[in-house]
Amino acid sequence: MSRKYLVFLIPVLAVLAAAAGCLSTTFQEVTYEGDALEIFVENTDNPVENAVLQVTIMEVEALEQNKVFCKARYINLDHGQNEYTIPVDLEPGSYKIFLTIFVGDERRASVIRNLEVAP
Repeated sequence: MSRKYLVFLIPVLAVLAAAAGCLSTTFQEVTYEGDALEIFVENTDNPVENAVLQVTIMEVEALEQNKVFCKARYINLDHGQNEYTIPVDLEPGSYKIFLTIFVGDERRASVIRNLEVAP
């Protein structure tokens, strides 16, 4: 590779690497305390009223997944750390939690988390 291309390629790669981690809204910790999910969300963008938090919980047994809970609710997404409580009663077992935040028609953040509920 010639030097002139290398001189151009290095700054372009640096800009792409910096932009790759720039998410304005990210899910942090998700915990279950016996009767509710505690969902922590970090928002580095401007506050948003009437964003939508969608929570879907699938029970995992062997090679099957069965939906046991699905709820969407309006939230205020403040700048910084946000905490949301979703009441849900889960039996002991293995679960996958699908979390999504929508702002208008835009999907702002989405993640899948594993959860083990002990007996």
